[in-house]
Formats: sequence, structure tokens, C-alpha cells
Amino acid sequence: MYKDIAAVLDAHGFRYYALYGTAIGTVRHNGFIPWDDDIDLGVWAEDLPAVMDALESDLDKDRYYVHDPTADTHPHVMLRTEDMEKDLGSEQTPFIDIFPIERYPEGRFRRAVSFAAVWGLHIWVTALNRVRSLAVHRMLSWIPAGHMRLAELMPEEGSRTTAIYTTAFAKELFPADWYGTPVRHRFEDTEIPLPEKWDLLLTAEFGDYMTPPPEDQRTGAKGFPLSVLKDYIMEKRGINCRRIRRRRFACRRRGCSFRARRR
Repeated sequence: MYKDIAAVLDAHGFRYYALYGTAIGTVRHNGFIPWDDDIDLGVWAEDLPAVMDALESDLDKDRYYVHDPTADTHPHVMLRTEDMEKDLGSEQTPFIDIFPIERYPEGRFRRAVSFAAVWGLHIWVTALNRVRSLAVHRMLSWIPAGHMRLAELMPEEGSRTTAIYTTAFAKELFPADWYGTPVRHRFEDTEIPLPEKWDLLLTAEFGDYMTPPPEDQRTGAKGFPLSVLKDYIMEKRGINCRRIRRRRFACRRRGCSFRARRR
């Protein structure tokens, strides 16, 4: 999966980076952490609409489902299986995270507003993940999208601070130049790009990242894309729903589609 995604990103000239456990595995194990269970990639948020377009158009649609979420903080690439709905429901589908690296405000007031917006986003995507009704999910999907839009409006022009909207984002505000020019590094039988100042970044996030944790703490990420089953079913049925970052409008009478980018 990574090789296919990397081929698309490389062909279009996007900067992308191994993040989190994938970055640790790259420098500590020259590949996967033996007990890890996913791959984390980061792209610049301003590139995300073009990245999504490239993945959706270039990846094999019979093999991959590109998840453009209505209720999650970032998109994913999912491996299609024989019984996709069953495997999505049981959270057994392999996937790769695509984390947007966001610009983050530097002023105190703007940071306070952004902090509230991002936590509101997390609260709402978690709540919507528990909603079973497609109608209710569709009706409420504008709320997390609104929180995301507010967070996107807060950074000052020229801000050099970055964040990735995980639940730990407030403790992981790093200078943009820590990502910089990607540095290629061995990853299993291929290569993966690391942030330019990967040692500073990993040390700030994890401390002594070169020392493996105790055996009883060696577990995978355990996460799964939020509301992905509902998103998958709605797309199959042609139901429009407010995306976190982009809106899609279906022109059913003409059998065509139109996308309006939010940026």
C-alpha cells in the first residue's frame, strides 16, 4: 500500500513525511516497528486538496478506497476487501493515515480560539462516530466541518508554527522548518522520507525514541478511521454529506459530479 501511495505522491511532486511510529520504526528498525500495525504519513495542509485528487484519480479504484471523511480529523487510504462493509464494521481493513501538517497561530488570542476549535472538532467527530443513523450523521456533519474551518482561519499570515490535529496537538507545536526538505531513509525493502530535522521532532514528541518501550507496552496504534463505514455506505448510495475539508455536490440528472474546494 505504501509503495502505491508513494508512487502517486512522488509522480506529482508532493512533499510528504513518515510520522509518529512510522518515523521511529524507520530510524530504529529500518522499517516497521515489529509490533506496529499501520503507517502514518504527513503532507502539508495546503497541498491536501491536490493530494486527495491525485490519490483518487491515480490509485487503482478496485484495490483502494480513498476516505475523504465527514467526521475525522484526517483522510485515509483503505485497502478494499472482498466484503468491505463487513470489514469496515469490524475494523479489520488495513489503512494508511494521511495527516495534514497545519499552520498554527502564534498570537495568544488566536491560539485560544484555535485550541477551542480543534477540541470541538475532536468532541464532535468522536460523538458522530457513535451515531448509527445516516440521516442524523448527515444532518450534523456540518458541525465538525465548521470547527475545522474556524481552526483554518486562525493562523496569521506567515506563521511558522505547525500542528497536526491529534488529541496531543497542543504539546506538539513545532517550527515548520523541522519538516523542511524530506530526507530519504531505508524502510524495509524501499525508502521513505523523514522530516529534515527528524531527530529534533522525534525527541520533542517521544523523548528517548531509540530505546524500545517495556514489552507490556509494545502495542500498535489501535485506532481506526472514524465514521468510515457510514462514509463508505453514503458514497455507494450517492448521498451527499458535508466533508471536513471539502464539499461535494452531485449532479444526479446529468450524471456528473462537481467538487468545491474549501481552500
